[in-house]
Amino acid sequence: MKGENTVSNVIQFLETLGNNPAMTRLSAADYAAAVAALDVDDAQRQALLNRDNAALNDLLGGREKMLCVVWPADEPVRKDDDQPGEDQPAEETPPEQE
Repeated sequence: MKGENTVSNVIQFLETLGNNPAMTRLSAADYAAAVAALDVDDAQRQALLNRDNAALNDLLGGREKMLCVVWPADEPVRKDDDQPGEDQPAEETPPEQE
């Protein structure tokens, strides 16, 4: 399908921009020429030319928000975790009173 191909072309172009530091320093004319050479539809081309990430996201059917969450593992506490480590001083016990 042509629609899927143009999405792939846009993603590939954006990956190339991100992976090649020289591409980030293109002049406005060189950037426009690179976008013009892409096989994408007019709306996607215009969003790329305008550097409008919200419009491009909508055109490609992207998510509005994406989250990354890291959950701690559900592991039982090890017995030695209760012991002070080398970087923690051991609690001093007062000398016994006689």
